[in-house]
Amino acid sequence: MKWKRTSMLLILLLLFGSSASAQDHKDIRDEVIYSLMINRFYNGSEQNDRNVNYERSDAYYGGDLQGIAQKLDYIQEMGFTAVLLTPFIENDETGYHGYAVTDHYKIDDHFGTLKDLQNLVKKAHERNIKIMVEFPLTISNNHPWVADKEKQTWISNESGTDNEVIKALPHLNLKESAVQKYLIKNAAWWSKQADIDGYYVKDIDQAPSAFISSFSKTLKSMDPSFLLIGEINGQPLKKNEQADSLGVDLLVDRTLAEATAATFSGTNRPQKMLYDKWGKGSNQPLANFLDDVHSTRFTAQALKSENHPGARTKQGLSYLYTSPSVPIVFYGTEIALNGGKGAENYGMMNFLANPDIIDHLKKLSELRAKSPSLRKGSFTLVSEQKGVAVYKRRYKDETTFVVINNTKETSAINVPLKKVGKENELRGLITEGIIRPVDDVYNISLEPETTNVYKVVKKSGFNIGYIAAVAAVYTGFGIFLYKASSKRRKEKKISQSRKKDSAS
Repeated sequence: MKWKRTSMLLILLLLFGSSASAQDHKDIRDEVIYSLMINRFYNGSEQNDRNVNYERSDAYYGGDLQGIAQKLDYIQEMGFTAVLLTPFIENDETGYHGYAVTDHYKIDDHFGTLKDLQNLVKKAHERNIKIMVEFPLTISNNHPWVADKEKQTWISNESGTDNEVIKALPHLNLKESAVQKYLIKNAAWWSKQADIDGYYVKDIDQAPSAFISSFSKTLKSMDPSFLLIGEINGQPLKKNEQADSLGVDLLVDRTLAEATAATFSGTNRPQKMLYDKWGKGSNQPLANFLDDVHSTRFTAQALKSENHPGARTKQGLSYLYTSPSVPIVFYGTEIALNGGKGAENYGMMNFLANPDIIDHLKKLSELRAKSPSLRKGSFTLVSEQKGVAVYKRRYKDETTFVVINNTKETSAINVPLKKVGKENELRGLITEGIIRPVDDVYNISLEPETTNVYKVVKKSGFNIGYIAAVAAVYTGFGIFLYKASSKRRKEKKISQSRKKDSAS
């Protein structure tokens, strides 16, 4: 009996041990990130509503850490596995956005307290959601360092953003060794205090590689699963300074994101340029987005092109979720929130908006989660004709084709038989349907401004399993009706017999 109990314990340890190991080593390409500005997402507590003014675009709106915690179910239901926050540390009275830092070791009281942050992280982890934050590289004009003559070398005039609000702030000089040491120490302190899961750092292509490497090494020595997302701006890293050697887990290329937004905010725009950018990119996993805290809203770009923002947003999201990137979705994108540059970009989130895009987002998230080829597969441009493109994604034994009709007309495109295989057929996953070859080509037709994903499967012919299942259902239903009818006849006879007995 003792050996049986021991064996059972070993089995349980192996099972739980392997499960934990799999979770710890989750592929970064499996993540889907929701990015938000703390102050403009949701007001969870009125106790910190100081200087709130909804009439001004550059004022506090009341959004806080408690509000995010209260909306985690909303975020999870859309399929997101991680939340990326704007900086939460103390700002001056103009710093609703989080980038006008005054004290690196305090939480801004407009956003809540350290306890609120810890509670947010705890509740997120209970839902298997990671909490990451953009690590600020700017400070307030009122920061003591600005007036300190001994720290003039700590400030840089260079700016890696076109955002009017953030561009006007003093930027820290990452080439200064004292600044490097300070930021690394501060990043490690917050990681320990709040148990956050990762940092987003801008302009790593402009920072010394030794700083990025030390930054990552320090954090990963505390937690090997800690994630570092690094943003570059079209400047490829040197061969001896690849992202993986610097400890960067995920790269964001702003030029790729800008090209993606430009392509899908309008119609009939070629997609080959996006494929070409992928071909020239790093071997490191990439993230992509339609808009973010530092750009103009995608909706504004669509309206400028005289296109319907809802249709354009769904099309852009379809590309994000089916191309080889980790999707980053900026809050409000799911409701086509409008906004221009700077402060106009940060409207308050509206949770009562039309759910059409949200429903599409949920479908894309579910599809991506079930399709390894869409997360990790190779990426090949099969064909592009007049605004309609076909991409092939392949991972191990799974092959999918992504077809994007980026026009305002119902369009058709042919995929050669040899690309799919003679014994195969294409099964629609977003819009259901089976496509079989005719005259050695697969003719795919799509409605205007839509995307579909097709999985390559063996020709079904007669689906014996399906037919058997249907037959079983109908047989069971027939038996049910027969038994119900017999029961009613029996009850009727008993009732009639009782009536006769009472009459006699």
